[in-house]
Amino acid sequence: MVVGKRVRECFVLGVTLVPLALGAAQQNGGTLSGSFSPIAAGSNVNLTVIGKLDWVQWGLYTDTSVNRKGSVSPAISGFTLLGDASCPTCSLAEYQYNDNWNGYTWYDGLPGGSVTNTTTGVWAYNYPSPSGSGFQFTAPADTSPKTLQVFVGAYAAQGQLRASLSDGSAPDFTSQPNSTVNNQGSGPGGVFTLNYSAGSPGQLLTVTWTVGSPKGSGANVTLQAAALTASGADNPPYVVITSPLNHATFLEPATIPIGISAQDFDGTVTNVALYAGTNKVGQSTAAPYSLTWPNVPRGRYTLKAAATDNAGVTSWSQPVEISVYGSGGSQSGVMGDSPGWVDLTTEGTADWAYWGLETETSFDTKDLVPRRISNFTVLGTNSVQRFDGATTAFSWSDGTPIASADSASSGVLITGITNGFQLTAPADTSPRQLNVYMGGYGVQGEFQAYLSDLSGRPYSDSSISNVYDSSSVLYTINYAAASAGQQLIVIYRSVDLFDLEYGNVSLQAATLQGGESGPLPVSILNPAKTGTDFVLSFATDINRTYVVQYASSLPASNWATLTTIAGNGGIVNATDYNVPSGQRFYRVQTQ
Repeated sequence: MVVGKRVRECFVLGVTLVPLALGAAQQNGGTLSGSFSPIAAGSNVNLTVIGKLDWVQWGLYTDTSVNRKGSVSPAISGFTLLGDASCPTCSLAEYQYNDNWNGYTWYDGLPGGSVTNTTTGVWAYNYPSPSGSGFQFTAPADTSPKTLQVFVGAYAAQGQLRASLSDGSAPDFTSQPNSTVNNQGSGPGGVFTLNYSAGSPGQLLTVTWTVGSPKGSGANVTLQAAALTASGADNPPYVVITSPLNHATFLEPATIPIGISAQDFDGTVTNVALYAGTNKVGQSTAAPYSLTWPNVPRGRYTLKAAATDNAGVTSWSQPVEISVYGSGGSQSGVMGDSPGWVDLTTEGTADWAYWGLETETSFDTKDLVPRRISNFTVLGTNSVQRFDGATTAFSWSDGTPIASADSASSGVLITGITNGFQLTAPADTSPRQLNVYMGGYGVQGEFQAYLSDLSGRPYSDSSISNVYDSSSVLYTINYAAASAGQQLIVIYRSVDLFDLEYGNVSLQAATLQGGESGPLPVSILNPAKTGTDFVLSFATDINRTYVVQYASSLPASNWATLTTIAGNGGIVNATDYNVPSGQRFYRVQTQ
């Protein structure tokens, strides 16, 4: 919500003025040849069909957006940005654009599952010396022949494509300059087709696409997509669960209709199977692939469909999470804009928590009450970062380890797709309200809250979605479980990134109200010093424990425990014997 870079608007986009070249070479068992063809303006390239082994499209939302074939292991790498090696002081960057003269479509992508006719891409610019600026990426190479198509363009420049095998088993391919360059406006794109095989397994084909010769102000090259295939390669079938939708809920005992769509782009689908976790719950051999899953007991389930084609190749759908819930409890949720300022002490009558005050591990909570809101658990492998300057500020006067704060606007965030936070709050038959303050930048966020006994309908929301901007939201969950000793579990994570580098979900604070009645305020009575001893008294509740603590100065980061006393409903005494000279401060913590 507060970390990101804003893509600069650009005015020179998508002109394709690239070399035309043909060549073939073989030495030491490898082959490498290349050719160039223009792409007609308005045409639509189907990456799913032509990229049987893999495909990549760059720049769907921002300059860091990467979409690729989701039914295979990644083969084509991401790009590395190249600049003019003779200009160390030049400013090198890539930018996203969205007015390419042809479009790209896919049905089997990650993270964007299906996209139709996007005209986006990226362009590389090295200021003030554009010579040599551009992109580099790799594709796998071995002794079997493969074909890599690279979709590119240029503006006010002659672009040059080079390709080389890592084992040197064939001469490099270098495109030849063409004779015409359009220095005004934008124009159609083109595709380089590279046919190659290496002399040994485990090699790489390295491709560079750079400004070979600048022809005007703002010279640059563009990169849109790449597709990898081979003779005889089988395109995995495409399969998706169409119903139920992700995070659908059903009351037990549930009979759940399942809709599955599957197709094969170079053959036929012979079988579609549905799995709940690792358990196969049904299959179908003919379209429409509809199934019914009967008598589903209470629980949370992850559904995946597997489609097999006539070549025996199987691919899997993206997972769909569903919940079957029971009765006896209650749960409802709502999302709204986060206010500009929140007093945690006033709002969090049962408990509150604040993250990121000083460092990424800072965890400030309500003092003198039992801990109810947990610290977060990290979802994913990326590191948690602290941020500052959020649109919502928080204050408190009853905190620990920091006793008070005024208008703190920090928090924690985590980047990366599927990464996020999980936290819990107690649940029993008493009604409670949990407020959670969250946000995100360049991300599609997903919020979930459910009772551990699933005695109420789980809540989910995916309305945080911003390509360039940040969001600050408040989720409010009202809940009660059917029995004691339960938890409300909260999950917040990213499910899509629009900014691959900086996209993130963030967490600032949470407050809790309701539940079992809290302890009565403790007042220290009749404090007195007798000789070297100090005596104090206070009123107690039955079935509560009181911890008497002291410190030598305020504010105190660490309080020492003097004694622990069980409440009896009356007034009790505590004595600190042989108190050393100097000042000493006392407090009583109720548990």
